[in-house]
Amino acid sequence: VVFCHMAAPSSGWWKVKGRRSDIASMNAQSSDAKAKETTLSDIAAMWQKTTQRSQERKREREKRKEEEDPTVKPIFVASFVKKTALVWRKVSKQHADQRFAHSQMRGRSKLGEVVTSKSSSYMFVTALIQGIRTSLLKTDLKQRQATDPLVRDDFDHFTKVEFILEQGQKCKFKDYAPAVFRQLRQMFGVDDESYLNSVGQQEGLSEISTQETGSKSGQKFLISHDGRYFMKTTTASEARFFMKVLPDYYRHMKDYRNSLLCRFFGLHRIKPGKMHLLIMGNIFDTDRIVHQRYDLKGSTVGRAVSEAERKKPTVILKDLDFLSEFKSIHMGPERKNILITQVRADCCFLQSLGVMDYSLLLGVHFRDVKEDQVRSSAEFAHGRPSGGGKHQTKTLLKTGSLARVAPEKTHTSDFQQHDGGWSSQDMLPNGQLVTGNEIYFVGIIDYLQFYNSRKRAETMLKGFTYNRQEISAVDPKLYSSRFCNFMCSIME
Repeated sequence: VVFCHMAAPSSGWWKVKGRRSDIASMNAQSSDAKAKETTLSDIAAMWQKTTQRSQERKREREKRKEEEDPTVKPIFVASFVKKTALVWRKVSKQHADQRFAHSQMRGRSKLGEVVTSKSSSYMFVTALIQGIRTSLLKTDLKQRQATDPLVRDDFDHFTKVEFILEQGQKCKFKDYAPAVFRQLRQMFGVDDESYLNSVGQQEGLSEISTQETGSKSGQKFLISHDGRYFMKTTTASEARFFMKVLPDYYRHMKDYRNSLLCRFFGLHRIKPGKMHLLIMGNIFDTDRIVHQRYDLKGSTVGRAVSEAERKKPTVILKDLDFLSEFKSIHMGPERKNILITQVRADCCFLQSLGVMDYSLLLGVHFRDVKEDQVRSSAEFAHGRPSGGGKHQTKTLLKTGSLARVAPEKTHTSDFQQHDGGWSSQDMLPNGQLVTGNEIYFVGIIDYLQFYNSRKRAETMLKGFTYNRQEISAVDPKLYSSRFCNFMCSIME
């Protein structure tokens, strides 16, 4: 009885507590509903106020327009200046691109970017220029005549110079076979003074990117301020190979004054870094515009440029591009025989050295006949004939960058007699030959690649996919014969 009596009140207490919790929850729900109603009402009021303000501003603008003179149109200066600036920027960019394309296509055009104190190659270029100037001005070389006969020791001889740059960097400069290269320069019609003025000037010297040169070797390319000489870094193995074949190279260039081989003017080494550098002549050694440039190997595998590369002003086309667009060069029967004979002689020499993968660099200038006639008349009026006639032995004859007073004593090529190149010849229906509208600039480049184990492996690997007769990496004998046959096939 006691248990029942005590249980009854406890059950009633829980019922009261449950009712209280229900009442509290109902009150909370009602308060949340009121808060939501208040929030929604506030948002609606704010939206209504914003709409009213925008309408008021719109009415004010319309009222101001009605009060203004309708004949006068408002000029929004800021908008006008902005649009004008955009148009001017676009036009300026177009003009800059046109100027860039026009300047980049000239033979002696200044490619790349000028090396300044902020350039990464500034220290290297400074050491190079100072070393070249010091080497050329050495007294032991000055005391020796350029016509003195060479001996075997001259090809192995080298001079070393040490100096400290203004930045405090200690440098060592090594000049290989200075007497030999000096005689080579004399053969090519370049004296010490003109060479020093071109190569020994740091101001205006430019560094060319690999995109502009199309080179895949990753070497550094420089060009002199006047565009006459290229400077290319090379590997130590290529430098050693060139020094090994230097006597043969000198003998070949001396025996064949019309050789198409790229002309080398010096080989140097710079420390720190042990960077070897070759100085060579610019094959496009002319102030004329070189409208088309080709790198020809006689191979067809991978020998075409992409559409994106074609848009570049300095693009160098390849074999398949030449065969599809230009197809042939018009030399005439006599000039064709002279050129083919020289190509065969150069290829036999390169085959004897065991090298391959070289190219014929061809530049084409489409001349304006009327403009050349006016130019020739002006030069003749000033006593400067533009041709390279045999009877003009005492007159300064312009052949690219090489000036000669006595053509029979210098070693300037006949392939440069027409302003650095060789003009084409066309045959009329009656069989008469006349001067054509094209000037060709030719030279064989990149001929220091020995047929080593890496190239042999490339021949083997590509031979599984392509025809071995058409790939670029083949043995020197096959490469030489294929190169000659291709050059003969494109000449008319």
